[in-house]
Amino acid sequence: MSASIPCEQTTPETQRIAAMFRRLNDAQRPAFVTYTVAGDPSFEACLARLHQFVASGIDMIEIGHPFSDPILDGATIQQANIRALSAGGNLERTLELCAAFRTQDTTTPLILMGYANPLAVMGYERFAARAAAAGVDGLIAGDFPLREAGPLLDALAHHGLYLIPMAAPTLAPKDFTSEHPAVGGFLYCIPVVGPTGGPSASINAIAEGVARCLAESSLPVMVGFGVKTPAMAADVGRVADGVIVATALIDLFQQAAQDDDPASPDFLNYVGQEIGRFRKVIDAAP
Repeated sequence: MSASIPCEQTTPETQRIAAMFRRLNDAQRPAFVTYTVAGDPSFEACLARLHQFVASGIDMIEIGHPFSDPILDGATIQQANIRALSAGGNLERTLELCAAFRTQDTTTPLILMGYANPLAVMGYERFAARAAAAGVDGLIAGDFPLREAGPLLDALAHHGLYLIPMAAPTLAPKDFTSEHPAVGGFLYCIPVVGPTGGPSASINAIAEGVARCLAESSLPVMVGFGVKTPAMAADVGRVADGVIVATALIDLFQQAAQDDDPASPDFLNYVGQEIGRFRKVIDAAP
């Protein structure tokens, strides 16, 4: 780990995540998070979908910046990356999307999710400055181990952004915990080995994974990968601070997009109905 650099941890970018968890803790509700690839299938359709997410009950949004080799992701999100790249998507356009979203929503946390190569090409300092200016709150870099991320962490800390650590069963605690001020926001618990959209873990395995995370970190724990149904999302919400549903919802939306214009009111209403269906079951869980 590189030596931390001085930074203020009171910027709006870092406080949105903490404010969300405080609000949900007061309401005794788990966070409900979903994911989309920026620019899939177009900039305008994606921006409308982001706002529909929030209107329908999403607390925080993960936004993938399109990449040609998303090794952490399964077929559904790989195809979403291909569609976004074909529409001209890239890291630059992703930051423009976040900035456009922020013109109407200054509250919902935005987490970029992607891979190290585009960050290195842009340059860590330039990326962090532009991400903060665009209203991004944190970053998940699926192929960037904490032990190798020192320069990126320093740049993020300088601009008040978080690198969200990921905890998988194959990782030792030192691989997802750090005293660096840029490591934080929440801990992303991956309870099963495999790509996004892969097999689901049992609720017992998920509970064990969450317990392991809580024993090693004071960060809120969110669970993703393999959460496919409202009932399973509700089960996860009982043992974790929040649940991340990505592939299952993207599959539903993509099926509907074959029949409807993905920027049409009918399609956006469908998105809202499916988000609401998950949200209702999650919130009803004792």
